[in-house]
Amino acid sequence: MSQTIDGQNVNRNGILIRGLIILLCAGIINATSVFITPLAEFYGWEASAIANVGTTMLTFWPIGSLLGGKLLQKFGGKAVTLIGAVTFGAGLVLTGLVPNSTPGMLYFTYSFLIGMGNGITYCGAMYCVMGWYPDKKGLATGLCMAFNGGSSAFLAPLCSRITQMFNVKVTLFSCGIVCAVICIVCGLGMKSAPVGYVPVGYVQPSSGAALSSQYESYPISRAWRTRQFWLQLGAQAFFPAFYLIMFSRFSMFMTDKGIDLAYATLGVSLYNVGNVVGRLLLGKLTDNIGYKKVYLCCWALCMICGICLLTGSSVAMILIAYICLGAGFGATNSVYPVMTNTSFGPVYAGNIYGFALLGYMVMTQVIPIVTNATITSTGGYTTAFILAFVLCTLGAVCGVLIPKLDRPRLKEATESEKE
Repeated sequence: MSQTIDGQNVNRNGILIRGLIILLCAGIINATSVFITPLAEFYGWEASAIANVGTTMLTFWPIGSLLGGKLLQKFGGKAVTLIGAVTFGAGLVLTGLVPNSTPGMLYFTYSFLIGMGNGITYCGAMYCVMGWYPDKKGLATGLCMAFNGGSSAFLAPLCSRITQMFNVKVTLFSCGIVCAVICIVCGLGMKSAPVGYVPVGYVQPSSGAALSSQYESYPISRAWRTRQFWLQLGAQAFFPAFYLIMFSRFSMFMTDKGIDLAYATLGVSLYNVGNVVGRLLLGKLTDNIGYKKVYLCCWALCMICGICLLTGSSVAMILIAYICLGAGFGATNSVYPVMTNTSFGPVYAGNIYGFALLGYMVMTQVIPIVTNATITSTGGYTTAFILAFVLCTLGAVCGVLIPKLDRPRLKEATESEKE
């Protein structure tokens, strides 16, 4: 249903569809091996020369998200999407132009440009969409995250097919240009929701609170002084422990147990299925039972994953672990935006979310190092998994203990400023 906003006819469902297409394109970074491994083979590079390109990209990605939230706040949905799309697309194209003699340039073209550009696009598009759905935050976020997380399921095979037919450079050029053009076209129709936005026809439940958009939003300069912010940062830093230990080790873990590599490929596919389904269904569930109960569901799924990994030796138990990890960790990506919006309001939520991601950024470097050290010293995964149990539980406690932040209603805040 359309509404007239600032003299323009705006359809929030149209903005949702544009955002989903943008996030679909941005999700291609979930399949790093589609580009990096073929590049190493194409040029004959040693694996050690580009071994950390993917993990370094994950370090820049949260910084891009932080910047995307800031740009969204200052310039709106259209500008931030266009900036992210151009940077992200340029990174893919320039990665295909890296000279054979300088593989280290991938740390600029792939790690920096793609990481930053994709983070800007992701945060800008998601929070722009979310601003138009204060009444259905979980559903909107769940859809965004499902499209973003699930895109690699068909984009990765498509990219692999193009590489087989031509070469990886053609794949990079094609992906960079196509993704940039699609995101730019969709980005031209993106528009940020106005402060205090209420959907047309919305009726507040007699026993329910007003929409989050009806309360004053906190900027990061105010949010970081609250307990809510630091608890969310702790949740985002500690909860992903099982994911950070296992995601790059799916195949290695199964082959170490003497399981056929074909099952490892199946495990990755099942992880992706669990990831998409978890993001969508548990994201929607936050509208019905609240984000804290859903967060506990995510924790329970990660605990089941850990138990299966620690005690299971059969293929079935390990595949169950991968499904639970995909659903449990994947759904947290739908919970965190709702968590941010609920505590601090929609106006600065993207920027605050970006700052909270800094905790995750640190852990993307710390946990793999600790994991490698413990596996090397002990010869097994037991110590790493015990650490993951502790950290994931600590993250869940942080998320559940976030107290309600009593923000003044917009009218009250305006009157207070006038006084």
